[in-house]
Parts: sequence; C-alpha cells; structure tokens
Amino acid sequence: MKERKAGKSVNGNRKSGIREQNEVRDLRIAESPEEPRRKKGNLAAECSAYSTVFDALFLLVLISLASIVLMPSMQAEKQYYAAGYTTSSELDVYLLESFLSCKLEDFEYGISPLEALNISIPQNSVVENSSHALFGKEQKHRTFADLVSEYLSLSLTVRNNDSSVFLNPFASDYSSQDMEAISAYLDQKAAGRFSYRFEAYWRPLEAFPLQSELIIGEEPPANAIRQSTELSMPLYASAPSKTVLLACINDSVLEASFNSSDENAGKMLFEAFNASLDVAALEGAEAVTGLLFPSDYFGSVFGEETEESFQTMLYGVSEEPVQGKSGEEAFAAYFSDILKAGFPVEPTAFPENAATADLPLLQDLITGHIRDQIRTGLEQEFSGEINETVSSILEAENIQEARKYRDEQVESLHGQISPDGARIVLSFWDSDS
Repeated sequence: MKERKAGKSVNGNRKSGIREQNEVRDLRIAESPEEPRRKKGNLAAECSAYSTVFDALFLLVLISLASIVLMPSMQAEKQYYAAGYTTSSELDVYLLESFLSCKLEDFEYGISPLEALNISIPQNSVVENSSHALFGKEQKHRTFADLVSEYLSLSLTVRNNDSSVFLNPFASDYSSQDMEAISAYLDQKAAGRFSYRFEAYWRPLEAFPLQSELIIGEEPPANAIRQSTELSMPLYASAPSKTVLLACINDSVLEASFNSSDENAGKMLFEAFNASLDVAALEGAEAVTGLLFPSDYFGSVFGEETEESFQTMLYGVSEEPVQGKSGEEAFAAYFSDILKAGFPVEPTAFPENAATADLPLLQDLITGHIRDQIRTGLEQEFSGEINETVSSILEAENIQEARKYRDEQVESLHGQISPDGARIVLSFWDSDS
C-alpha cells in the first residue's frame, strides 16, 4: 500500500511538474507578443527626444538670426553715425593723397610773363614762340601739388598799413585759375555727400611777415575731420646756412671764454651771439630778396651774361627800339611800384623812369630794410634765450657741455630764418550737419 501510495505521489509530482512547466511555457508564449510593442514604444520616445533637441537648436538658430537682423535696426542711428564717420575718415585720407598726386592734363595758363607787364609781342618774335613752347611743355604731367606750390610761390604778399601787396605780376590773374581747377576736382570727389575746406599756407621765414595762402570753402565745424601734410616749396635762392651762424661763436670763442674771468667771458659770449643775430638777419633778408628778385629776371634776359639785349630777343632783330616801354623799363617800373607799396623805400632812391641797371640798387635797399626788420624781431625773440645760454655756458664744467648749449641756441636761431614748407589742411564734414 505504501508503495502504491508512493507511486501515486511520484506520479502526482510528475504531473504537477509537467503542469508547471506547461504553465511557464504558456506564460512565455503569452508574454512574447508584448516585447515588440515595448521596443516600438522606446523608439518613439527616443525619436520624440531627438525631435525636441532639434526643435531647441532650430529655435536657437532663429533667435540668433533675429538678433542679427533686429539689433542693427534697434541701434541704427548710432551705427549709421559710426559708419558715416569711418567712411568720411577714409575718404578724407584718400582724397588728400589722391589730390596731391593727381595729374593735371587740362590746366592751361591764361597769362604769359610779358602779357602781365603789358608788353606787346610781335608774332614773329623769338620770345613769343619760345615762351609758348615752354609753357606748353610745363603744363604736361603736372600734379595738383605742383599747382599749389607754384601758386603759393607766385602769390607771396607783404602787409603794409593793413593792406596786402602782391609781389609778383602773375598772382592777380593766376589765383582764379587755380581755385577753379582745385574746386572742380574736390567737387567731383565729394559728389555732394560731404562739405570741404581746402587750405594752403606758406610763410618762408618765421622772422619776416612775408606769406601766401590759398583757401577754398567755408569755415569747418568743430567736429570736422582734418587731414594735413607739409609740401616742399621751390626756392630761387639757397637756404641760409647754419655754418655761418656757428662761425660767429666757434670753438675758439668757447675755449677763450673758459680761460677768462666770468665778466670777460660773459662779455665775449654776448658779443658772439649778437654777431650771430646780425648774420642770421642778413641771411634771412637775402633769402627773402631771392624770392622777390628771382634770377630769372636778371642774367641773360637783360644781356648781362650775353651780348644780346632784351630788345633783340624780344623782336628777333637788332634795331632801334619801338615806341613805348622796353622790357627792362617795364620790369623796373613794375617792381618800383609794388615794392614802394610794400616797403618804405625813399621815392628819390628809385625814380620812376629808372633803367634796369637800377634794379640791383633797389634790391640792395630792400635787403637792408628786411635785414633791419628781421634783426629787430630776432633780438626780441631770443634775448631771453641768449641770456640763459650764456649763463649755462659759464657754468659748464667742460667744453663738450658748452658746445651742447651753443649748438642748441644756434639750431633755434637757424629755424627762424630757414624757409619752411607749405602746410596743407583738408577738412571734411557731413553736408547735413
């Protein structure tokens, strides 16, 4: 009985085990269709996450684009002002550089030297043909820098009794031609977008009130953009030499002052520096008269270096002068008038009917007057500096230190009589401001 019961229990256990296995198998079979659903759900969730990220990135891109597009419009006034300032600055620098280097192909002289003196020239004259040929060649390959420097050279004026006197017969008619040519070029470049003012100044010597200027345009506002440069100027005479100034107070004078008492040394140094003022005044006066009386007006033109007279060159043949003033008399009368107007020359020193030979006499008179004027100005300018320089030299411990003080004083003195270049200033500003 026990065996049978045991067999029954074993069989029962087997059946129950088989039943459990079947249930587990059925459970696995029942669960297997849900796995793809879970995978699909996870994939959808992942895709949704990716879509959210892309949407966020796209939104950031839109915000960036919106800021790029909208921000300038929000600050348009300031940005436009800054852009306009930058553009005008670049145009100003470019225009001044291009203006000075631009070639003039169409500019022509409206006058000739002899016409300015009211001298009629026959058609077969050698001077007539040669002057036109020379002027024609000079007009080619000229730049505005040449034009400006030439104008400043021709339009030198000296003030007398609150009036300006032109010292060259070409200046009166020549200025209008220059201003028209310069204005046309600047108007073309500005094209109505900017207003401008062009200024050119030249003062050959700081110690003498001889100057010329060319101004085109109205007074610029305070916020105008300015560009300036210096233009070298042609000189008929050689520039004053620093060597002649150093010769007045050379090393021998310094050594002698070291070997003398302070009283004698001071007297010696003051005399040397006063002598340098005299030489500087004479050098400056000769430089000025070299501009007033250029060598072109003398020499072979008036027959000093050749046997040909001015009358022979003018008419091409040697014959009796025609009625009226000769070339020599015309030049002499002209310079007599303008220099009497600008300088205190005694009327008896240069009569109105003087010949060409008296031009050197007038030149000497003018040189003496300018020398005295420069000497007075230099003494007023440098009296204090010379006193300090002499004191420094007396206190110097060696000759090298004394030379340094001497050289500095001579350099400062030479700057007052040495011709400077012309100053060019170009101002630009917005036309609507």
